[in-house]
Amino acid sequence: MKHLLKVTGWCVAFVGVGVAAPACAEEFARRFALQLQEGATWYSVRLPAAVYAASQRNDLGDVRVFNGAGEPVPYSLEAPREAVRTPPSLRAVRWFPLRPASAGQAGAPFGVTIAADGSLRATAPPPGRAQHDTDLIDAGEAAHEGRASALVVRLRDDNYQGRVAVESSDDLRNWQAAGDAQILKVSYNGSTLSQDRIELNGAHARYLRVHWLDGAPYLESIDAEVQAAGAGRAQPGDSQREWREGIVAHAGPKAGEYFFSTGGSYPVDRLRLALPQPNTVAPAAVYSRGELGGAWREVTSATLFRLHNGDVEQNNPALQLTPDTDRHWRVVVDTRNGGLGSGALTIAAGWRPATLTFVARGSAPFSIAVGNASAVSTAVSRDELLMGASSVIATAQVGEPLAVAQSGNTPASANPDAYRRYLLWGALLLAVGSLAAIAWRLARSVSPRGMSAGDAAAAMPGAVPGAMPGAMPGAMGGSMPGALGGGGGVAQTAGGAMDAVQPASGSSQGAVNPAASGAASSTDAGHARDGNA
Repeated sequence: MKHLLKVTGWCVAFVGVGVAAPACAEEFARRFALQLQEGATWYSVRLPAAVYAASQRNDLGDVRVFNGAGEPVPYSLEAPREAVRTPPSLRAVRWFPLRPASAGQAGAPFGVTIAADGSLRATAPPPGRAQHDTDLIDAGEAAHEGRASALVVRLRDDNYQGRVAVESSDDLRNWQAAGDAQILKVSYNGSTLSQDRIELNGAHARYLRVHWLDGAPYLESIDAEVQAAGAGRAQPGDSQREWREGIVAHAGPKAGEYFFSTGGSYPVDRLRLALPQPNTVAPAAVYSRGELGGAWREVTSATLFRLHNGDVEQNNPALQLTPDTDRHWRVVVDTRNGGLGSGALTIAAGWRPATLTFVARGSAPFSIAVGNASAVSTAVSRDELLMGASSVIATAQVGEPLAVAQSGNTPASANPDAYRRYLLWGALLLAVGSLAAIAWRLARSVSPRGMSAGDAAAAMPGAVPGAMPGAMPGAMGGSMPGALGGGGGVAQTAGGAMDAVQPASGSSQGAVNPAASGAASSTDAGHARDGNA
C-alpha cells in the first residue's frame, strides 16, 4: 500500500512539474530580435504586425521574451485602452458666408465686423451661391466651454457631394489647419445617405473657417461638438492605429457573399471596404468566426457606397468595431439592386497594437518568441512588473526575424509539445492505475472478513438442527452402530463448519462469534452423550 501511494505521489508531482516547466525558445515558431538602449532596467515595445501574424493564440498567450542565455524574463502585455471621456455636447454656432478672399487680406473679412467681446456681426448681405466658397464660424460660448472636436453640418440640398477643409484661429489673422472631410447627402431607395461630420484636431480656437472645395451647399445649420475643458485631449483617430491593406475577398457560393482572412490574430477595430465599381450603393452585414467550421457571428452592418461626381469620389467611412481577433470574415451584400457588380472587394483591417513591457534580466541579446498554440500566457500586470519603481521605461525596437534552432536528433526537438504531451499523459495514466490498485486492495481486505463471519453464522445453525435429530433416535433406540452413524454425521457437519470459521477468526473466534461457538459446544455435547450411551 505504501509503495502504491509513493508511486501516485511521484506521478502527480511529475505532472505538476511538466505543466509548470518554463518554455524554451525552440518551442516557438518565430523569433524576433529586440534592439535595446543599454543601461535601462525596463523596456517597452509596440508589437508589430509580424508578431500578430505569427501568433497562434487570439490572446497573444504564446508571446515570450528571452535573454541571451535562452531564459524567459518577466513581462507584461497591455492592450490599448480608450480614454474615458465625457460625451461631447452639441452647441449651435453662427456662421457667415464669405466671398473669395483677396490675396494678402488679414483681419475681419469683407462684410463682417468684430465687436469688443470678440463676437462677429454681419455688415453686408451674403454673397450669391456662385460667389460663395467659404463660411466663417464664430464658436462663441462653445469656445469658452472647451475644445471643438468636430463640426456637424446639416444641408438643405437633397443631393450634395463635396470636399471640405477647415482652419482655426484666435485672431482672424493666423490660421492653422484643423481638419478635412467629405460631405455627402444622397437619396437612395426612399432613404438618405448622409455624411455630415467633420472631425477636428481638438485645437482650442474661437474662429473656424470652412472652405468648400467643390462648391458651397445650402446650409441648414452648423453645430460644434464640444469636449469639456477638464476632459483629456483626444488623440487623432488613426494616430496609434496600424493597417493591413490589400486584402482581397473571394466570392462565395451564394450571390452577394464574400470571404476573406486577416491572416493573424489582429484585434481589428476598423474595416475599410473598397467597392469594385463607382456609383455603387448596397447594404451589407459583416460576420466573423475564429475557426473554420465555427458558427458565424454578426459583427456590424452598414450601407456601403462609392459615388463618383466629376473629380470627387466619395466612399463610405471605415466601419467601427469592438476589437475582434477572429481570423475569418464574411461580408453579405444585399443583391436586390445588383449588389457590388463585377470586380473584387478589397479590404483594409486596422487595429491598435498592444504594448509589451519587460525586465532586462540576464545578458543580451534579447528576443521575442511567438507561435505555440499550446502555450499559456505568463504575463503579469504592468503594476506588478514595475512594483512602483520610478525609473524611466526605455523604448525598444523589434528587429529582423531570427532563425529558430531546431535539431532532428530527438523527438523533443522535432515536436517538443507532442513529446511533453505524451509524457504527461503517461504519468496521468500511471497515477490512475495506482489509485485503482489501491481501491481494489482496500475492497478485497474489507469484504472477505465481513462475508466469512456471516457465512459461518448462517451455516452453523443449519448444521446443528440437522445433526441432532439423527443422533437422538440412535441413542434412544439403544443401537450403538446407529448412534455412531448418527454421531459420525454430526461430527462431520460440525467439523466442516469449524473449518469455515477458524481461518477467518483465529483462536478468538469464540469470543467474536457467539453463534459459531454455540454450534461447536452443541456438537461436543452430542459426542459426549453418544460416548456415555
